[in-house]
Amino acid sequence: MKITDISWIHSGRAVYVKIETDKDITGYGEATNFAPRSVIGLIEEIRPYLLGEDPRRIEHLWQESFRRLFARGGPITGSALAGIDMALWDIKGKELDAPVYELLGGLARTRVRLYGHVTGHSAEEIAANAKRLADRGVTAIRYRGFHDMDAKGLHDHQRAVRQQVEYTEAIRSAVGDDVDLIIECHGRYDPDHAVQLARQVAEFNPLYIEDPVRHENPQAFRYLRSHTGIPLATGERGHSKWDFRELVVDGLVDYVRPDICWAAGFTEMKKIAALAEVYYVNLVPHNTQGPLGSAASLHASLAISNVALMEAPFAGRDPDVDVVSPWPVVEDGYALPPTGPGLGVEFHEDAVAPPAEPRRQHPVLRALDGSVRDW
Repeated sequence: MKITDISWIHSGRAVYVKIETDKDITGYGEATNFAPRSVIGLIEEIRPYLLGEDPRRIEHLWQESFRRLFARGGPITGSALAGIDMALWDIKGKELDAPVYELLGGLARTRVRLYGHVTGHSAEEIAANAKRLADRGVTAIRYRGFHDMDAKGLHDHQRAVRQQVEYTEAIRSAVGDDVDLIIECHGRYDPDHAVQLARQVAEFNPLYIEDPVRHENPQAFRYLRSHTGIPLATGERGHSKWDFRELVVDGLVDYVRPDICWAAGFTEMKKIAALAEVYYVNLVPHNTQGPLGSAASLHASLAISNVALMEAPFAGRDPDVDVVSPWPVVEDGYALPPTGPGLGVEFHEDAVAPPAEPRRQHPVLRALDGSVRDW
């Protein structure tokens, strides 16, 4: 079998990769991130390396694509390789008439626990939304405060801490003690305010605090470790095994959170998981991109032994996408294994909307004094 063409489909922020072969087997992957045109540009650079190659040599083609890039690493490389890698695994699964999780070693679990999202502009609103999600069987809920401040383009650490504590108390009261709470911070706090937050929410027993500080300096987590016993999680902005090395080897977090659309696909996700397993660190895959990314994340989560749960914005909600079918089956807050070959879904190219114009702008947040804040 030979690769005859590699193309891409761009829709808003979404980038889908299509790989065609001379055996009439087509594979699809997802390379969505916040810089779609840059990702497409790198796929164009990689494309000539892969034309005419055997798509079944996935590890070889991953190395070929990565190591021929002298300037490599980071989110653009991670997403371009992710889309290509997913499509190659999709082809291999279709050729062998087997789901990708079977090719990765089979089911490490028979279902995957999901966590869902809630938002709200007040403690009452977010607590009511959390209660509705819990009533639909979701057993872990992720949320953050400061949505009302976002609407004003504002972020103030002290106000955000107060609001997240208020929201945590309200949600815990609404859902009871049997639902796990995940406090999302989106990397916004400096270490001292992250410590304040951890100390004040400890009585509500969160499962973990997610991305409490910016990701550029992993050693900031050492300071947090020394000031709180609440588990810590980070890693959605990691793009390769090397980005996770310090977090794992130095014992800085309890959970790492690679995104299969950003961290170079199945091939690299398995290696990140193996590194984490050596140090008894679990994975909670980040998953907020598109429907092919969700399908791939589910296959990886089914096959990797040290996955604790998986992010799923669709948990507890009715599916509202028509780009893929069928949508994952969810029962009692757990996703069941797909049954079809490859990624287990059919990709509907004709349902993909063209890119919107003008382009979506990233949020701009300022502190009270007008200085720049992370969003």
